Amino acid sequence: MSGQSITDRIAAAQHSMTGSAISKAVCKATTHEVSGPKKKHLDYLIHCTNEMNVNIPQLADTLFERTANSSWVVVFKALITTHHLMMYGNEVGDAHSHEQKRCRAVGAGNINK
Repeated sequence: MSGQSITDRIAAAQHSMTGSAISKAVCKATTHEVSGPKKKHLDYLIHCTNEMNVNIPQLADTLFERTANSSWVVVFKALITTHHLMMYGNEVGDAHSHEQKRCRAVGAGNINK
C-alpha cells in the first residue's frame, strides 16, 4: 500500500471523474506523503507544457492553489513541482507566471498599467 492519505486518493478520484488529467497529475505530484514528487507525475506535467491543447493557466493556477494547503509537505511539493516545470517545461508556462505576478501587482496598486 502506498503512503497516500485518504484525502489524496479522494482528490485524485474527483479529478478523474471531472476529466481533468492535469489537476489529477498536480494532485498526485503534491500528495501528503513525505517524499519528493514522483518522477512520472513531473514528467507528465512537463509533457503537458509542450502540448498545444493544454491549458497552461489552469496548470499554473492548480499548482498555486496547492501552495495554500495547510500541510507543509503539500506546499513544499507544489513549490518543487513549480520549480521543476520552470526549469524543464516549455517557456509558455513561465510567461503565464510572469503575467500573473504583474496582474497581482497592478491589482495591489504597486505598478501602473
